[in-house]
Amino acid sequence: MNYEFEDGPYLGFEHSRDVYGDGAIVIVPAPGHTPGSVIIFITLPSEKRYAFIGDLAWQLEGVTEREERPWPMRNADSDTTAVREGLRHMAALNARFPDLVIVPAHDARALAALPRL
Repeated sequence: MNYEFEDGPYLGFEHSRDVYGDGAIVIVPAPGHTPGSVIIFITLPSEKRYAFIGDLAWQLEGVTEREERPWPMRNADSDTTAVREGLRHMAALNARFPDLVIVPAHDARALAALPRL
């Protein structure tokens, strides 16, 4: 799916797409792992904010410790420099907004901590 990122800066990302125009769901480009990769920020009515970072990091430690995925998995990245920049950016957001819940796509611990419907 292609998104138009016409909503300007969001949390230091140059471009974004505010899906409903209210900040509840904001999508930002996060190229690097694959072309078209995105990070999806979701803000609940309670103001709890989540960042679904896809494959930018394999587990949360990829952000908190600024660790890239193991070498064999990094070979799948289309742009390793962009992945490193994305990790740095998310690490900075993690430091600035400690209540932001960062959810990598393959981190079972992070996924298990999500609220249930």
